[in-house]
Amino acid sequence: MQRRDFLAATVAAPAITALPQRAHATAPLDAPYPPVLSAPSREIRTVVGHRPYRRSGFVLKREQVGRRTLVHNYGHGGCGVTLSWGCADLAVELAADARQRRAAVIGAGAIGLTTAHRLLRAGYDVTVYAEALPPHTTSNIAAAFWQPTGLFSQSAVDEDFLRQFRRAARLSQRAFQHLAQDPAYGVFWFRFFRPFDEPRAGAPRPVFEGEDLYPGRRTVKGEDAPFGFGEAEQFNSMMIDPDRFLRALMRDIKVVGGKIVRRRFESADDIFSLKERLIFNCTGLGAGALFDDTELTPVRGQLTMLLPQPEIDYGYVYQSPDGLLYMFPRRGAIVLGGTYEHGVSSTAISEEDRLRMFTGHAALAERISGG
Repeated sequence: MQRRDFLAATVAAPAITALPQRAHATAPLDAPYPPVLSAPSREIRTVVGHRPYRRSGFVLKREQVGRRTLVHNYGHGGCGVTLSWGCADLAVELAADARQRRAAVIGAGAIGLTTAHRLLRAGYDVTVYAEALPPHTTSNIAAAFWQPTGLFSQSAVDEDFLRQFRRAARLSQRAFQHLAQDPAYGVFWFRFFRPFDEPRAGAPRPVFEGEDLYPGRRTVKGEDAPFGFGEAEQFNSMMIDPDRFLRALMRDIKVVGGKIVRRRFESADDIFSLKERLIFNCTGLGAGALFDDTELTPVRGQLTMLLPQPEIDYGYVYQSPDGLLYMFPRRGAIVLGGTYEHGVSSTAISEEDRLRMFTGHAALAERISGG
């Protein structure tokens, strides 16, 4: 298979006007929900990561620095995996009229690797430079549920940003649809619900990215809400296993001649010393120091992985009286989470949060199972 054919066969670039494919979740939204076995005896590991958050949303822009073309693609909050393909497409578009055909991509998380993938498909000679490679990137420590939420403050963005955001989300969701048929990428459809103890007053959060990206989406209240909650949102979406996804991207990049080089950058000058004159900055939180972005802040998240339960074909996000709880299934683990701490840079595991996850998710599982 030729290089161009291989890249076209992995993830096709859809037209933005294309209609989404019909989705097939593992079960109807109102099918039984098996309980999650949340207990320390089933723990695989607990990890801490940091979301690169900006109140005004991600940075996706081009600038000239002397003879070099620099394209920024960073600051996606906790949605770097979710928006990866779409932002990669838009980043490559920004450089379309640049004369340089040799490109450097800085960063080997989801944003960097998908950007490199798109550049290779467009015919560029690509080298990825990064200090950390999968499985040791921030993207590996991600729940990676396909829903772009929590990455900007509504009061801090304008309509131009929202148009860009909507386009990135739509492109990315469609790209992941194609991967959902290939287990090598760790992408699969599942059903999701978000319960509320009491019916919400007023209108729900606007779905800026488009309600049609969540097949079967509905809101049920009162007696129709499941498990005795006052209200629940339900829809189908996709889960992405970052370990599989990033590993597959690295394989694709190497197969078609892309290069991946371990390198540490202390300053923007180090980046501009590269031989490539077309540079894509996909450094996530690192962009704060490298490019003096003072708006970029870490949002701490702690996840606990449990032994897998193949029968769990759903996920949830629940704001319990004792704090946030979310659970997502992977083929190789059940992911428990529930922390979202702005401005906290510590990587130390919180035993208090760990125990709250076990007890909170166990209580919710009992409620779901009718116990």
